[in-house]
This record gives sequence, C-alpha cells and structure tokens, in this order.
Amino acid sequence: EHMHVFSVGLKALANFDFEDWFSIQNNYWKPKIFEGIDRPEFLSQLWVERYDAEEHFYDFSPVGKNAERLFDKTLSHSIRLDGLKRHLNISVDTVRFYDHHSCHAYYAYYGSHIRADNTIIYTLDGGGDSVTSTVFQVQDGRPNELARSNKVDVARIYREVTQLMGMKLGEHEFKVMGLAPYATDREMTKSWKFFDGMFETRQNMISYVEGRQPKDLHFAMHDAFKGHRFDGIAAAVQRMCETTVLDWVNTVQAKYKSKNAVFAGGVAMNVKLNMLISELEVLEDFYVCPSPTDDTLCVGACYMAESRISNEASENLYPVDDPYMGPAYDPKSLPTDIVSTRVAEVADVVEDSSPEFIAQLLASGKVISRCVGRMEFGQRALGNRSILADPRSDAAVQRINKQIKYRDFWMPFAPVMLAERAEEYIYTKNKRIQRPYMMIGAKTTEQGSLEFPAAIHAADKTARPQVLERSHNPDYYDLIKCFESITGTGGLLNTSFNLHGEPIVCSPKDAISTFKRSALDVLVLDGITLVRR
Repeated sequence: EHMHVFSVGLKALANFDFEDWFSIQNNYWKPKIFEGIDRPEFLSQLWVERYDAEEHFYDFSPVGKNAERLFDKTLSHSIRLDGLKRHLNISVDTVRFYDHHSCHAYYAYYGSHIRADNTIIYTLDGGGDSVTSTVFQVQDGRPNELARSNKVDVARIYREVTQLMGMKLGEHEFKVMGLAPYATDREMTKSWKFFDGMFETRQNMISYVEGRQPKDLHFAMHDAFKGHRFDGIAAAVQRMCETTVLDWVNTVQAKYKSKNAVFAGGVAMNVKLNMLISELEVLEDFYVCPSPTDDTLCVGACYMAESRISNEASENLYPVDDPYMGPAYDPKSLPTDIVSTRVAEVADVVEDSSPEFIAQLLASGKVISRCVGRMEFGQRALGNRSILADPRSDAAVQRINKQIKYRDFWMPFAPVMLAERAEEYIYTKNKRIQRPYMMIGAKTTEQGSLEFPAAIHAADKTARPQVLERSHNPDYYDLIKCFESITGTGGLLNTSFNLHGEPIVCSPKDAISTFKRSALDVLVLDGITLVRR
C-alpha cells in the first residue's frame, strides 16, 4: 500500500531516479523498520515538493498536504471515480473495479489458445491490489482461484537487485536478465548463497522457508552483496527466479494432474524463465500472451466483464491472436510528410519498391527500418515498427548499437524466423508450444547459432524468437522469404524501431524523424522506400 503514494500520486516509476529511491529507503523505510520510528512528515514533504511540479489527471486535492491519506483505499477509489466521471462524462454507478491479479489471470487464460479444463493459471509480479501472486484452476471453462499471497517476493527481489545495480527500478529488470549469462560459475555461486534455500512451494504458493525471510529486502541485499561483482549478482537473482518458479509450477501441476499452464504478471516477461517452463516434462502445453504485464490488465478486465456479465462460455471469448491492433496511417499522406520533413535531401525516394528490392538491401548489409501497416500492440516489435538486419552479420550488431540504438553492449537482439524453418534453428522440445510473439525463449541449434549469430544471446546462444506464419503478417513474411531465397537463411535480426530512451515510432513523421537522426540506411513505408544516399 505504501508504494501507492509513490507510484500513483508522484508518478515515481516514471519520474524518480536512483537517488530518489535510495533517499526513500534511507529516510523513510530504514527508521520505520529498524528503529520503529515513523516519519510521515518525510512522505508529506516529498508530496508537497513533487505534487505541484506535475500535471495530474486525477484531483488529489482531498489529500491536502498529508501524503498518508493516499493509503486510504476508500479515498483512493473516490479520487479515481471522480477522474473517470470528469473524463468520460459517465455516472460512477456504471464503473466496476476488478482485482489486479484476477485481471492478469483472465488475460493469461482467455487471451491464449488453450481452452482445456484443469489448465493452471499462474500470476506473479511486484504487487497489485495488495497481492503479488495467485494460482487459478480452470473448471468448467472458467478460472477458479486456488490461492493468493502478498508474501511472494520473487519480483520484489528482482526489482530491488535492479535498483541496487544502478539500473531503473520497474523498467530495467530485462537488462539484469540479459547480463546474467555472462557470469562465471564462481561469481554466480558467491552471490547465490544469499538465495540458496530461501523459498519452497507450500499450499499452492511460493513461500519463504521458515526463518529465511529478511527483515527488509533492500537492506539485506545491500549488505549481502557488498564486494560482489555485478554479473554474479545478476546471475544469482535470475537463478533464484528460475529455480523458485520451476519448483512452483512442477509442484502445482503434479498436485492437480494438470498438463497445461498459462502465465501472466511482470515475471512472465522473463523469457529465459519461460523457456525453462516450456521444457518441463509435466507440461504438454504452455503459453504466455503478448505483454502479460500491467499493459494488459485492461484486456483481462474486459474478459472478466464479458464472462461474468454476459455469462459467456470460454469458447466464445476469443484469444488474442493478432498483435497488429495499433494505429495505421493513410499512405496518401506520405508525399506530404516527405516534403514537410525534407528527408529527400538525405535519401532517395523509391516508389512501389518490391520485397525483393528490400531483401537485396538487407543481404548487402543495409540496416532497414520498417513502418508499415498497423502498429504492434505490447512490448515487442513484431515487424511493423521494427529495425531489421542480416542476422548473420556481427557488423550489423555493432552499427545498430553504436550508431542507431545506443544499447548496452551485453543486451542481445532477437530473431524473427519463418515458421517452417524454426525447427532447424531452435530446439522445440515440446512441439505444441507456440512462440509467435517473442514471449518464450529457446535454445538455438548448431545451425541456428551459425545462421543467427547477430540475433541471439552472445553468451548462452539462446534466442527470443518470433516464429512467423504467413497468416500472421503476409508482407513481412514475404520480405523474409525473399531474403531466404537470396541468402538461404530464413529469418532476420529484429529490434524495435526507436532511438535509445525514445518510444517506438508510430507515425510516418516519427519514423522519418528517427531515420534522419540516426545512421539507418533504409526506411520502408507503405509503398515508398527511402534509401540514404
């Protein structure tokens, strides 16, 4: 509940920096937890300093100067209802509140292709509505809750490690995951001692082993990891996440004799964990919907409303099987955009360019950006707002990192591959498990490592693949097919079309602006291609 002041009232996840979080830990939590001294004036002073500096959708004036009033759930609800009433001009009587983790669970199940009874639904994150984890079992086509807890600290630990390593809490956990495979066994083992034997599965839920719960996660790890190397810490927290969740899934699946599972919440974005879950012998099918984080709570709420209000059976609640749900643009506007941005001063304008023409540019080593059709929904670039390159070329990685994306050197790119070639490139131990949206990692085969060195993890040779059927995106598929006919490789390096720290491009003007401010060679738009001179 205390995070509510920071995350809602002060927009902390967006606005707080490293020093802000450490100030809160040292000036509010440390005296409260270790000395029994409550300092509400610290929160109120922070509230007074920061509140007036922000524009707010909600009217927080009832809070006054007492930030602790935000802990009052009744007041919080009334502030939200008032905001909805003003914004949408609706009666508050029409508004329903749905539980955070139930929304995760409903999205995980109804958003997937799995409809079997006795499917187990797992949710796990850093917290929402005073809960960090739930387990549901599908009975008669509907999710039935088995357990919930606010004491599962897997995501909270990962979040704290991210912060302790000097990265952005709530955003850069993926960088810790990417760093983990570079650690030596010696460094990982050194940091692993803190986590070893910390968790077990009890009554369907991840639980602390008796006597192993730290008094405070932040300060316990701050002390435990003094003098430890960054890569060892990253590897240890990733191992903690993997071993804990794998034991949880194995135990619950066996207990209920279930062969199917789905997963949502922030931890479900951990593609390396998902890869290991997909390999469990106890599972016949496993699925993670696109962007299973808080992005899709709204979708889960829609599934909950539809199933409860309309009493819809599960077969009539359709899965999320098309990620291209974002804005499109009118190609007729492109000539005007090209003139207004003066991009023709630096690039040749090629009209009616064919997929063969673009594939030839890729094969010759050009780095291509693509802004075509409807934008992807969620946290993965899936071709329509992507930067593409030859996956065989390490030179492409160096160029994208140094001249275009400015990414951390240890972070891998990802491959898109033709579905009919996937078994040549990645190990598909369980062939029923689908990987259409870069949500489940995979180990690469020897051929995959040889043909996709630029698009896989350099340390452990794993991939975060988009396995592409033509029905998913025909134009994108045809481009890759043309690249295959030239090179023999049935896939490309794919990363999001944006500069470091900027959002993914949406409109042609966004795309042209990014193209002009970077070293991208080519920009593919609907029917027009810009080739840098």
